[in-house]
Amino acid sequence: MYRGFLEEKHIEMEDFDNLSITHAARAELEKIKEPHRRRILENFIEHAEAETTGNYEALIESCSAKTQTYAVYGCNEFQKSIQPQDVESMKEFYHMLIASNVYLIHGDVEKIIVGDDSLYVEFMIHQLYPGEIIPAAFGFEFGEEGEVYQLTQRVATVFVFDEDGKGCGEHSWTDGETRPEQLRKEDPRKVPEQFWNNPIEGPRKKPF
Repeated sequence: MYRGFLEEKHIEMEDFDNLSITHAARAELEKIKEPHRRRILENFIEHAEAETTGNYEALIESCSAKTQTYAVYGCNEFQKSIQPQDVESMKEFYHMLIASNVYLIHGDVEKIIVGDDSLYVEFMIHQLYPGEIIPAAFGFEFGEEGEVYQLTQRVATVFVFDEDGKGCGEHSWTDGETRPEQLRKEDPRKVPEQFWNNPIEGPRKKPF
């Protein structure tokens, strides 16, 4: 799949769809006939849908219980340091991802390539961040509780799979460390209602 080059720009909240990556992958699945490659793409779809809806149990079920290796390139040291290197740390990583409320992702997919034991996806990520997360995650001197920011950045990820077709790692690249202008403050009244009801921690205090 190739949609043509996508420009890095923020999207409006009325266009935010946390199932956008899943929709793109399902469209690609219709073109693939070979059973093993279909199984890999189907696992990716299960994984993406579970992650961006905050379904922790389904997310872990989509991952291999044999081995896990994650890596990120081009980002800051904090982001590098939290990447899981085994099954147990992968479970902890995804629990933290959902509980900290950074799991809501709209992805404008530019490319998907499905191989025999890996899958490449390149997309423009639009990820919602609670304001209080910003200083620790990116080292910026802004962001407060009750605020919501949209991160927009190009990301390329290679998903790797075990012999059973289950995901066993993600290796991602960005075009460098996140810059302040890639984070746009959003009107908290316009973000998806799901942002205010965390699947793990429960309801969040609304600033309005």
